[in-house]
Amino acid sequence: MSSTIYVEAQMLIRKSIEDVFEAFINPELTTNFWFTKSTGKLEEGKTIIWEWEM
Repeated sequence: MSSTIYVEAQMLIRKSIEDVFEAFINPELTTNFWFTKSTGKLEEGKTIIWEWEM
């Protein structure tokens, strides 16, 4: 017997593409809603660490 699981989630964000992009790469913004600490801004070729203090 085979079972298929399908999940879909959506979110409406009422901000410009630029604002949303900045929110995900800039830890000063992202730490307000996603993780609590970051070693820096997301940049190509750069390694960063995100921390969740929950």
